[in-house]
Amino acid sequence: MIESLMERHLADFSGERLLDVGPGYNHFGLLAARIIGGRMVTYIDCDEKVLSWQIAESGKRGIEAEGLLIPLERSALGGLAEQYDLILCQEVLEHLGNAEEVLAALAKRLAPGGRMVITVPTLRSERWLKRLNPNYMKNDPHGHVREFDETGLRELMRGAGLRPVVFLPTQPHALVAHTLIFGSRMRIEESTGRILTGGIRGFVSRKLSKLSKYLFCATGPDWWGRLLPRNYFVVAVKNGS
Repeated sequence: MIESLMERHLADFSGERLLDVGPGYNHFGLLAARIIGGRMVTYIDCDEKVLSWQIAESGKRGIEAEGLLIPLERSALGGLAEQYDLILCQEVLEHLGNAEEVLAALAKRLAPGGRMVITVPTLRSERWLKRLNPNYMKNDPHGHVREFDETGLRELMRGAGLRPVVFLPTQPHALVAHTLIFGSRMRIEESTGRILTGGIRGFVSRKLSKLSKYLFCATGPDWWGRLLPRNYFVVAVKNGS
């Protein structure tokens, strides 16, 4: 559903340079580049394999890309040479004890009139998964260390000088799939979201996510997003924009 939200809420925006922070193994940076007509994507990640994969995927689609293996710290982010028309910060802030300074540093790299897409897990879904599995996100050095409700996320953005223009609960199919994944103690690479358990459980989890997504999209994704919110989807601009 993040894909359709990006299509909907970035359709009236254009820009050339994108920054994708902590992209993992997904194509959101390339999707955003297609939507806004971007020509260059910069990826930041703590995993060199992720950066190599993203650069290769960008090359397949004729998009210029670079990968930066730098820590998510104010000093490192302040050294970025460019300003970016669009910054993606998806499923990142919950991994950071220094989320305030990182978001503020990213906001400073946003070009005039630029936008930032932010997604984080909802507090409600995090508490549910921890209730199902007390070891949820405890076995990875890059696991979740922060939780956000709507008030807390809005305060975080305000402190970084950002103003949300879109703020939506979403991803109900992810909550359904994660209930199975973490409730049945499947192995998952917590820093990237890659499922490591194969066999019947891996097959069922993929099918469950796909089928529930189809059902929720067909019967009212916004309503389901409010009922079973796994993530917040936010598009933000700098204050004064």
